[in-house]
Amino acid sequence: MWRTAKDLLIVLFATLLFAAGLKSCIIDAYKIPSASMQPALLPGDFLLVNKFIYGARTPHKFLYIPLPVVQFPALQSVQRGQVLVFEFPGEPEETIVIRNLFMVKRCVGLPGDTVSITGGTVTVNGARSGFFPAADREFGPVVVPAKGMVLPLDASSAALHRVFILREGSTVETKEGKVFIDGAETDSYTVKRDYYFVLGDNINNSADSRSWGFVPDEHIVGKAMLVYWSRDEHGIRWDRIGSIIH
Repeated sequence: MWRTAKDLLIVLFATLLFAAGLKSCIIDAYKIPSASMQPALLPGDFLLVNKFIYGARTPHKFLYIPLPVVQFPALQSVQRGQVLVFEFPGEPEETIVIRNLFMVKRCVGLPGDTVSITGGTVTVNGARSGFFPAADREFGPVVVPAKGMVLPLDASSAALHRVFILREGSTVETKEGKVFIDGAETDSYTVKRDYYFVLGDNINNSADSRSWGFVPDEHIVGKAMLVYWSRDEHGIRWDRIGSIIH
């Protein structure tokens, strides 16, 4: 009897580990709470998300205990136009971001791209992006930060980039018009990570990179694949179940 109970516990523990590994590294499910991605995604849609396509990462904490993050090799890089699930990068003035809020938006700009909205049209590197209706406000141009990019710094630009630099794990301060990064005087800062610019398809009713900035590579959870369940106040939306997300 003791051996049977022990065997059952081992099987149960192994099953839980497998399920946790599947959820954290392979595939996961998320619910759409808002209309910011209409018409591609509707409130009440439930998504399956491919977490290994961009290189799955092990959880950064377990039961509130911080863990070292290990990333597996990617099958492909993030592409413009793909719908991403990611951890919210934080409000504009937040230097410490609590990573427990997930969002879904469409990737518009890759590291190094120049993004702008002019005359209602979203453009990337001067070319029109065809995913969005006419925008009701101008934006940019902005250059999406890329790993290794060098940002010139003076007292004014250091203040502008302060939160960005602090989030990357460095310190920044100005004294008598001089800029110090990690205690050393400098006139430039080298970006440590790749970033992405994202927008909601419902561009005039979406909080996105225009509001809170770029998404760091390490915050990307995966690529939205399909709608596995969908319902609203009227009931199940059968026509949406199984829809591939483009």
